[in-house]
Amino acid sequence: MRPFLRLTLPCLLVGGFLSGCASTPAPQSTLGASPRSITLYHPQSGETVSATYWRGDGYDHAALQEISTLFRDRRSGEIAPVDPALVDMLVELRERCGAPADTPVHITSGYRSQTTNVALARSNPYVAENSFHLRGQAADIYIPGVLPRRIADEAAAMQRGGYALYPHSGHVHVDTGPFRTWTPKGGEPRTTPAILEAKATPRAKPAPKAEPRVQVAETKPAPAAKAPGGKPVEIKTVASAAPADLSRVRLVLAQLKDQPSAVPTKDRKKP
Repeated sequence: MRPFLRLTLPCLLVGGFLSGCASTPAPQSTLGASPRSITLYHPQSGETVSATYWRGDGYDHAALQEISTLFRDRRSGEIAPVDPALVDMLVELRERCGAPADTPVHITSGYRSQTTNVALARSNPYVAENSFHLRGQAADIYIPGVLPRRIADEAAAMQRGGYALYPHSGHVHVDTGPFRTWTPKGGEPRTTPAILEAKATPRAKPAPKAEPRVQVAETKPAPAAKAPGGKPVEIKTVASAAPADLSRVRLVLAQLKDQPSAVPTKDRKKP
């Protein structure tokens, strides 16, 4: 019998939970025996559901299916049953805040699949790993015309589950888990853009050192001088010659100047 009990007990517990969510009212509900109606609005898509989800004989399965469809995971399209106690909680919050019965409760986040929750947790520090959104037991809401602080205060007074006010976005998280609360980071709603993180100005790169420029005198071929006998003498000019070289060149030029000019062969007279 023990192996049989180990297999059947979890199944009975799960089956009892699901059947209880679908057919019996929440034990802490104070809404009475009158029919219960709610209007839900998903602001991102503009989708609206108005349904009477509970009558004297219990919950209306078709109405709960419509509500679950609006609560669906907007990334994957997955639909999971929504805890009817959560719907009761939303109706009671609306009434306690003094909003008319036809006031839509805005649902900014309902059911989340595991994949979506992991993806959101990577970029949003407020997303919990084991969130009640994964079980269809949580909703992020706001009610037009009602301050978020008022909704959070009424949720605290009800003591029906977890709640928290998120000032940075103006929504209130409510769930049907244990009664508790927490303080999200963020402070008051932002009315101005967030200040960017200050960054140090990068240092200017030092200018490269200029290499010393060497001026090189342009070398031009010197005119060919002729030695005695009509034989040309080649003289090379050197750029930036040393003083000793210059004096040597001057001496050569002076010697050439003193030499008698050679008479061309064609002009010589025959003896």
